[in-house]
Amino acid sequence: SFDEIASVQLKKDWEGLSVLLASSVKKLAATGADFAIMPANSTHYAIELIRQKSSIPLLSIVEITVEEVRRRQFKKFAILGIGMTMTDGLYEKPLKELGIEPVIPTKKQQEIINKVILENIIPGKTTDESTEQVIEVLRQLKDQGCDSAGMCCTELPIIITEENSPLPFIDTTRLLAQKAVEYSLAK
Repeated sequence: SFDEIASVQLKKDWEGLSVLLASSVKKLAATGADFAIMPANSTHYAIELIRQKSSIPLLSIVEITVEEVRRRQFKKFAILGIGMTMTDGLYEKPLKELGIEPVIPTKKQQEIINKVILENIIPGKTTDESTEQVIEVLRQLKDQGCDSAGMCCTELPIIITEENSPLPFIDTTRLLAQKAVEYSLAK
């Protein structure tokens, strides 16, 4: 259940998370699924452990996103998402390996992003003011030299669009969905 997943994630119990999610992947495989995806960014801290337990391939939102950043030749990529997605290195190592500079929002910017996600977007209480707060963070990141940003959270693209974002961005969830369709059609 969501509560179980959230609980082990908060504890950063990646082995426990992998057991829960590998069980779901096993059920998908039993119904005939050729592969699986996890649209949540933060669950990808456990992806290698889940892959070890899985009989079917598991596409990675992180790997797909980093490849898209490389393909689009971005050089300084801001990472926006829930707290642990921004602070615990999920995207940093793979970006650095490709010579791309990951940018983590400041503590204050992270607080704004987390508050908007948790108090406005998730409960369906978005306002022009909450949207503008995230846009202002993006403006600040652009002023700091970022040439792009990742909406590394399923909720942020609800309020951040190509029309209102001061930076080009990658909607990681949408990109994963597109690659999943491509992957399934190629099989």
